[in-house]
This record gives sequence, structure tokens and C-alpha cells, in this order.
Amino acid sequence: DLSLEYYAKDGGVFSIGAFRKNITNFFGAVSKIATAADLALLGLDDEYLGWNLTTMFNSGDARIDGVEFSARQSLARLGAFARHFSVFANGTLLHLQGRSDASFATFIPKTANWGVSFTWQRLTISPRWNYRGLNKLTPITTFGPDAYNYVKDRTMLDISASYQLSKRFSLAGSMTNALNVPLTNLQYGSATPEYARRSTRNIYGGAFALGIKGVF
Repeated sequence: DLSLEYYAKDGGVFSIGAFRKNITNFFGAVSKIATAADLALLGLDDEYLGWNLTTMFNSGDARIDGVEFSARQSLARLGAFARHFSVFANGTLLHLQGRSDASFATFIPKTANWGVSFTWQRLTISPRWNYRGLNKLTPITTFGPDAYNYVKDRTMLDISASYQLSKRFSLAGSMTNALNVPLTNLQYGSATPEYARRSTRNIYGGAFALGIKGVF
């Protein structure tokens, strides 16, 4: 790991870093159509004949290279009103290497967060955008030997706010996925046409939370 950080006189913080992770006995996943022999080995009934059977195993060595950055800065230098605002951003870019059956489902190659914070007297409001890139999940052989399940990339807006009621208590609220961006799952391989790749599209709505915080 290697990182460089800079602290500005007005409180700003900027950093950039790079890293490499060498992993032995990394996780792998393989999927195939269940045969009668497979079902007998697993103690399952014949009703599962022809279903997808996915197995986890150790797939050997893997390597994860990445770069990341982070920045936070007050806008006070832009004028009296701007002093109530600060901006922030961070992101990570990963390059994943391993066998073709290595399972990187828990690693999202591209992620980023950015937003602004507004503070005025007792009130604080902070909208934050969250980007998650295409996420490769488990193999699915019914779509071809190189086909996988994916979660489509998406950008969500989260909003948080608080109001200081007294020295000990504050009213706090938040909303996750304020714009109700859907979660889209894809299934495809190199032979799957673009129009046939979408599997499901889930709309969960925004999640609200409201409460009182206390310091004792």
C-alpha cells in the first residue's frame, strides 16, 4: 500500500493511494446443469434434475490492484455565504486478476461517492451521491460457458439532515435512495444479445428514518 495525503491550512484534506493484494487459495465458483449423479451426491430428489448447480471452491492465486482518492474542502474562501458549504468526494478503481472461475462477487471494480454539506446555525443538510459500477456475481451456464449474473451499475442519492435542539439533543433524519433508482440484475455471456440481458428490475422505493439523538 502507498498513499499520499495533503492537509490544507483551511481544513481541507486530499489523499490518493495505490495498492496491490496478492491472495492465495482465492474463492472460485463454477456452475453446471445438475445431473442425476450430482443430485445423488448431494442427497437431492430428481425434481431438481436440470437445475443450475453452483459450487464454491479454492481457485488458486488472485491479485487485486487498485487506486483510490479522497477529497474534502470547505468553500469558505469563496465568500461569506459559501462558508456554510463543504464538498467531498472519494472513489476506488480495482483491477481484478485470477482464473476465469475466480469469484470476485464481493469486489466492485468501480465505486465513487460525492456530495455537499450545508451547515447554518443549528441546521445541517448533506446530500450524497453513491455510484456502484457493474458487479459480476455467480456463473450461469444456461446462457453460455462465459455467462454470469451481474448487478447493473447505478447511482443513488442519499440525504441526511439534523437540527440541534439543545446541547444534549438533536433531531436527525435521513432518506436512502431518494430518487428511487431501481436495482437491475443482468444475466449474459458473450453470445447473449443486448436486448436479452436484463433478468429482473426491482423497485424498492426510498427508505426514511427519523429520530432524536442524545449525548449524555
